[in-house]
Amino acid sequence: MIQSIPVKHVILLSYIIIFSTGFGALAALLVLSIRLKQPFTKRMAVVQGLFIASLALVAVYYYLMQVLELAGPRHTLVETVFGTIGTLLNMGLYLGLWWILGIREFRKGILYRYARVSCLASAGIMTIGLIRSLLTESFLHPVMQTSIWQVFVYLMVAATLSLFGLSLVKAEMKQQHDAYRLLIHGIGYCALAFVPLSIFELLLNRLTENTLHPLSLEYLFYLGINVIVLIASIRSLARDPSTVTAFGTLTDSAWSRFSLTPREREMVSLIAQGLSNKEIAGTTGISEATVRTHIYNLFKKVGAQSRIELLNMLQD
Repeated sequence: MIQSIPVKHVILLSYIIIFSTGFGALAALLVLSIRLKQPFTKRMAVVQGLFIASLALVAVYYYLMQVLELAGPRHTLVETVFGTIGTLLNMGLYLGLWWILGIREFRKGILYRYARVSCLASAGIMTIGLIRSLLTESFLHPVMQTSIWQVFVYLMVAATLSLFGLSLVKAEMKQQHDAYRLLIHGIGYCALAFVPLSIFELLLNRLTENTLHPLSLEYLFYLGINVIVLIASIRSLARDPSTVTAFGTLTDSAWSRFSLTPREREMVSLIAQGLSNKEIAGTTGISEATVRTHIYNLFKKVGAQSRIELLNMLQD
C-alpha cells in the first residue's frame, strides 16, 4: 500500500500536465485558425477536442474503478459503458485524421491516399471492436478471442499514425507562414514517434509489470503535439514594428511590381505585423470600413485570396 500511493500521485500529476497542455493547445488552435485562416487549424481543433475527451474518459474510468473495487465486486456494466464511449471517441479520432488529410496541401502523390484509406480502415476496426465487445464470447469468431486480434489492431493503428505523420512531414509548406510550417511538420514528427514509443512501452511494461497503468508512453506523442501547437501559436502572434516579417523583407521592388499606393503599402506593412482590421484602424486613425476597402483593393490588385497569400506574393 505504501508503494502504491506515490504511483497514484504520479499518475494524477501526469494527467494534470496532459490536460492542462491539451486545453491550452485547443485554445491555441483557435487562435491559429483566426490568425492563419487555414482549414487545418480548424479541423485539428476538432481532433484535439476528441483527444481531450478520450483522455478524460480514461482518467474518469480509472478513478471510478478504484472506488468501485472498494465497494464490491467488479462492475461489468460500467466497463461496457465506458468501453463503448471510448471506442466511439476513437472512431471519431481516426475519421478526424481522414478529414484533415482531405486538405489541399496533403492531396499530392499516393502517400496521402494510403493514409486516408488507413484512417478509414482503423475506424472500421474500431467499429468491429465495438460490436465484438457487445457480443458474448460464444458468438465470436475464435480469432477475435485471442491476442492475434489485438496485435492486428495495434499494427493497423501504428500504420495509420505513421502514414498520417509522413503525409504531414512531406507536405509542401514553402509558401506558408513559418508558424504554419512548424505546426504541420511538428505534428507530423510527433505522430511518427508513436511506434517507437509504443515499442519501448511494451518492453518497459515487462520490466515494471505495468505499474503506471493507465498511463502510457504513447501519451508523450500527444504531449508533444500540444507543445508544438502552443509554440506555433506564439510564433503566429509575434510582431515586429518594422516590415521585416516571417515572410521576408517587403522591398520597394515588391511595391512597384503591383503599383501599390502609399496607403496600400502602409496596409501591407501593418498586415505583415499581424494586426487585425480593428487594430489597423486604431493605428492609422481611419474607420474599419475604410480599412476593409483598402485591403479589398489590395487583394484585387495583387490577385490574392487571403492575407497569407498576399504577403507571399509580395515577396521578391
